[in-house]
Amino acid sequence: MLDWLDAFLIFGLFEVVMIIGLGLLLHLELGLARIANFGVVGFWGIGMYAFGVAYIQIDWPFGDPWQFLVCAAIGTVVAGLSGLLVGWLIADLDTDGVLMGTLGFATIVLILATTEDDLTGGARGLGGLRFPYDIGTVKENEFLWLVILSAVVGLILAFVRLVHRSPYGRLLIAMGSNEALARSLGKPTFRAKLLLFGLASAGMGLLGAMYGVMVRFLEVANLGVDITLAAMVGLVLGGTARVWGAVVGVFLTVGLFDIVIQSYLPLPKEWYTQAIPVLREAVFGLTLIMVLLFRPLGILGAMRRDRLMGRIHGR
Repeated sequence: MLDWLDAFLIFGLFEVVMIIGLGLLLHLELGLARIANFGVVGFWGIGMYAFGVAYIQIDWPFGDPWQFLVCAAIGTVVAGLSGLLVGWLIADLDTDGVLMGTLGFATIVLILATTEDDLTGGARGLGGLRFPYDIGTVKENEFLWLVILSAVVGLILAFVRLVHRSPYGRLLIAMGSNEALARSLGKPTFRAKLLLFGLASAGMGLLGAMYGVMVRFLEVANLGVDITLAAMVGLVLGGTARVWGAVVGVFLTVGLFDIVIQSYLPLPKEWYTQAIPVLREAVFGLTLIMVLLFRPLGILGAMRRDRLMGRIHGR
C-alpha cells in the first residue's frame, strides 16, 4: 500500500516533526522567558531511557497498548521531574550559569546511560522496543507512528499558541524582558520558571519516548549534542519569538539537509558514515552564527505585538 513511499523518507520526516516539537517547547523557554536551555537532549534522552527501561526491564501484567501508555507516562513524568529539579537549581543563575547547568544535566544523562549497564544496556544499547500496535508491514507501522507523532506535535503547537494568549505567557514575556522588574511588581517569577521547566521537559521526554519506539533500539550515541543543536538552530533561524519560528526554521535546516541533501543528491556512499554527520554539525553551527550576526530575530522577525507597539509609539 505504501510502495510509493521510501522508508528513509518516513524516518527523515519523523525526525523533522520530532525536532519541530522540541523547537516549539524550546521556544517557550528561549523565545518567551529568555532561558537558554542547552540541555534539550538531556530531557529528551532521560524520557527516552526511562520509557525504555520501564518497557523492557519491568514484567508488566498487561500488554500493549497499555504497556506503552504506562511506560510513556513514566518517561514523561521522569523528564518533567528532572526539569523541575534543574529549574530549581538554575532559577537564579545568569545566562552563562543556565547554559552550563543545562549542558551539565545533559552530560549527566549521557554518563548514566553509558555506565548503568544493568538498566540501560550501556554502550551495547537496549533493544526489544516495539510499536504498541501491528497493522501490517514495518513500513505501515512506521508511517502510522509518524502520523501519531504529527498529531502530538500538533497538540504541542496548539498549547504553545494558547500560552502566547494567556496571562502566564505574558508573565513569561515580562520575565524575559526584565525579570527584576517583574519580580518587583509582585509577579511569581520563580514559580513560573519551575512550571515552565517542568512542562517543557515533560514534553521533551514524551517525544524521546516516541523516538525510542520508532528506532526500537536505544543507543547512547543518540544522546549527542546534535539534537539540541538542531532544535536551537531551527528555532533561531525561524525566529525565537514567533510561534511558527520552529516550524519554518526546522524545515529549512533539518528538513533540507537530512531529507533533500542526503536523499536526493548524488553523494558518494562513503560520505554517509563520517563526512555527512560532521558536515551537518558544521553547517548548522555556521547557520546559527550567520543568523545571530545578520538577522538575530530570525526569518519571521519579532512578535506581532512588538511590531504593533512600535507602530503605536511611532518607532
